[in-house]
Amino acid sequence: MTHPADVQKISPTSLRTQARMIEAVVEVVAQHGISGTTFANVSATAGVSQGALVFHFKTKEGLLTETLTRLLQEYEQAWRAAFSSPDPLDRILGLIRADFKPSICGRKKLALWFSFWGEAGVQLLYNKICVAAEDARHQAMLSSCRELVETTGGPDPELLTNSIDAFTDGLWLQMHIQSQPITRTEALESALAHLRLLLPHHAGRI
Repeated sequence: MTHPADVQKISPTSLRTQARMIEAVVEVVAQHGISGTTFANVSATAGVSQGALVFHFKTKEGLLTETLTRLLQEYEQAWRAAFSSPDPLDRILGLIRADFKPSICGRKKLALWFSFWGEAGVQLLYNKICVAAEDARHQAMLSSCRELVETTGGPDPELLTNSIDAFTDGLWLQMHIQSQPITRTEALESALAHLRLLLPHHAGRI
């Protein structure tokens, strides 16, 4: 896995090659799942040799670890960018909207998320890498809900946080597995409608 301190040691060409390999993993997992993802089909999709994959990532686990790490970094950048407002309701809305950005929950990215969540062979890897990242995102939503409820009233902040995030998880599942999946726009509209039910005194701003 590439660590931040190692980036300066890697040439721009190698960084571009790594990025292409990671993009190929997203493509391959969307088609074959994680168990069906191999160095052979990733290298063919990326247009590189299997030797190049071994050079950069050593093993399939190394390749998956780097893919998951970059997926989480991309998600964190999206929600932290939405977390800069001093207004807690604006932060809550920003966090919800970040969950439905094309770069976060497009069809192929959803396939990748659910593959990491669902396949027993990578659950330990997922848990090891994701605990801190998921906690940071949860605390961001929880702190915003607490501040909003303290200043303007509303339901219990923890229940509010869990309800918002559980509803988003359900919408992601609908987008991923339904025979006629809802669109990102429809999912976001549903998430905002749900928030209006939870916070009726703020409905005019949602």
